[in-house]
Amino acid sequence: MRQNFFTAIMFSCLLLPANASENHIFYTASAEGFQTVNLNLLSSEVARDSDFDVDVVISVVQKDSTGNSLYVDRSRHSASIRCGVPALVKVSERNYNINSMLSAGIDWKHDLWLAVCMSPMS
Repeated sequence: MRQNFFTAIMFSCLLLPANASENHIFYTASAEGFQTVNLNLLSSEVARDSDFDVDVVISVVQKDSTGNSLYVDRSRHSASIRCGVPALVKVSERNYNINSMLSAGIDWKHDLWLAVCMSPMS
């Protein structure tokens, strides 16, 4: 069962757009003056740590109210995700428990988990 679940996850991760920095926003926060900060999935791959399923790279982009980029963080931020029980997102060696029963909008780590683990497959 775990192997089937893992295979489905990997297949969905391969469907990430090639230009994910602009196309796969998984979390948006409002900033001052009608600006937004978007967190984007740049890439995903099989996790190096066997306790996790997927390693991802995230970028940060700040935009104005018309959609123009004000700031693009050129650094790449890594996270590891466990889709099974217990659901986890690992950032900078710290594990964050994810309540998989909640819907989107809780926080960026929860929405990252949803984007990777619960993406619809075609």
